[in-house]
Amino acid sequence: MTFFLRPVSGLRVTDVLGFADFELLAVELLLIASIVAIGARYLRVPHTVALVVVGFIISFGRFFDVTLSRDFILLAFLPPMLFEGAINMNLEEMRRRWAQVFLLAVPGTLITAAVVAAALVAVADLPFKFALLLAVMLAPTDPVSVLATMKEHGVSGGLRTLLEGESISNDALGIVLFTIALSYAFPEEPGRALGWAGALREFGKEVAIGLAIGVATGYIVHRLMRLLEDHLVEITLSVTLAFGTYLLADRLGGSGVLAVVVGGLLIGNYGTYRAMSASSQAAMLEVWEVVAFLLNSALFLLIGLEFEVRNLGERATATATIVAAAALLIGRALAVYGLLLPFGFGRTPAARKVSGGWRHAIYWGGLRGSIPIALVLGLSAAQRDLGGVDPVAVVFGAVMLSLVGQGITFAPLLGKLRLATDGGRAQARDPAQGPRRLSR
Repeated sequence: MTFFLRPVSGLRVTDVLGFADFELLAVELLLIASIVAIGARYLRVPHTVALVVVGFIISFGRFFDVTLSRDFILLAFLPPMLFEGAINMNLEEMRRRWAQVFLLAVPGTLITAAVVAAALVAVADLPFKFALLLAVMLAPTDPVSVLATMKEHGVSGGLRTLLEGESISNDALGIVLFTIALSYAFPEEPGRALGWAGALREFGKEVAIGLAIGVATGYIVHRLMRLLEDHLVEITLSVTLAFGTYLLADRLGGSGVLAVVVGGLLIGNYGTYRAMSASSQAAMLEVWEVVAFLLNSALFLLIGLEFEVRNLGERATATATIVAAAALLIGRALAVYGLLLPFGFGRTPAARKVSGGWRHAIYWGGLRGSIPIALVLGLSAAQRDLGGVDPVAVVFGAVMLSLVGQGITFAPLLGKLRLATDGGRAQARDPAQGPRRLSR
């Protein structure tokens, strides 16, 4: 795994001084994140958006020398944040809305990718093979960004299930599409080329392995939790589950994201109330809430630090960024309003209906973030010139526009749609659903 911190004065991170520099950097980032979070609360802006903006501003001073890597995002940040979101998700709600989640995650992602690719070819004059590569990197909604936004605004119930379920489910599809597009754009590069039949098999394999690993590891940890009544050991088991499940599924060729989410769903919906006391449940939820806050803060701050606006100086790159960001919104509109329209009327059961207000919130809440960044950072040096366009700059630029633009305006939108209560904190909970329960 490529480490995200560049060597300091030629020292390896394994050296004592190198580790001390890393520790100092971590303390500085967390201190900045805490100060930004306090300021964001007073200014009534999402702290994740504030972190991105502050990171971008202080990057001009060159106070921090950090470099994000694909592996660092996928292995260090993604598993714990997904697990924290999964243990708080309602499995019964997910069962009720599985068809809607599928439509958003699969056809919705394909529609968005098609619109972005077409726009980049028609407006930015990119060759189709490069336009397609950029489109599939940006098309999937990002689970980390969406989870952070839902929690930031207190969204729960069916609306949260749809947004989170979509962002989690389209990860495997996004990675498979990225593999196909990469082999199509750079056929001379060594690697496995996938046709459409192979892509379907690969997608099915990733989903099947991810689900199987998630069920198996979740069940094993649940059984282990039933053997004891020690919240420290139970929390340790949950940490092992979050990271171990992702690594195991990834090594076996499955979707680590799906595996972590399935394992978290089992622990959050069955393991906690069948194997843990109320005090142990409360302790575990609080620990994971702190972990998610720290990692979210660090990741969004690092995204801001890593973004270099000067990379958008080239006209072709700047044009591609603007076109991609606009096309993402257009493709998202076609996918959300078109695919979810049948669920807004007719004989759809009340528990599965998607109101017009929900469709507006789902449309605007589909943020881009860490997954597109992780994919583009995985490109080799030879693959970072797409017909005169810098793909890293385009993806970072589109992600920044999504996080800042949609992130700042999401809460006011929820308020205007009357989905926000509690003094501005959004509560999109179903009427029949009560507050989160620690025991059942």
